[in-house]
Amino acid sequence: MVEALVWLLADLGRISGVTLSTPVYAAASALHVVGIALLFGPIALVDLRLAGALRSLDVTALTMLRTTAKIGTGLAVLTGVLLASARPDEYFANPTFLAKLAVIALALANALAFEVAARRVGLPALVGHPAARASGIASLALWLAAIGLGRWIAFT
Repeated sequence: MVEALVWLLADLGRISGVTLSTPVYAAASALHVVGIALLFGPIALVDLRLAGALRSLDVTALTMLRTTAKIGTGLAVLTGVLLASARPDEYFANPTFLAKLAVIALALANALAFEVAARRVGLPALVGHPAARASGIASLALWLAAIGLGRWIAFT
């Protein structure tokens, strides 16, 4: 299964030019940073509000911030796949990279569970609820861990 994924990513790297072109790789890397910024900046504000801080953020602001974070998530995931396609065999042999993927999976699962709850009961009903507080704290910790692990990949 992992071998097939590595093979598919290697093909993507060649087709997209990420493997063969330094400027393409650099552009994907820069867009990855933009995606992370669009993800983490807004979601940190949402998470802090859910955790009980930043009480001045109303539901309208939270909705806008969550939308921006979703756009950032999409951009970060797409460019992350492209970056991984440059050297998939090295990345999938790196335990730090695998840990980053696991943390991102947990963060996305937490975000999806929150999204389902927000659609079911409404965002205003969630703000201030203990489960939302726990979700916000977990989200903040998980995204910080993902960013830290992402930086650590270069050193492992």
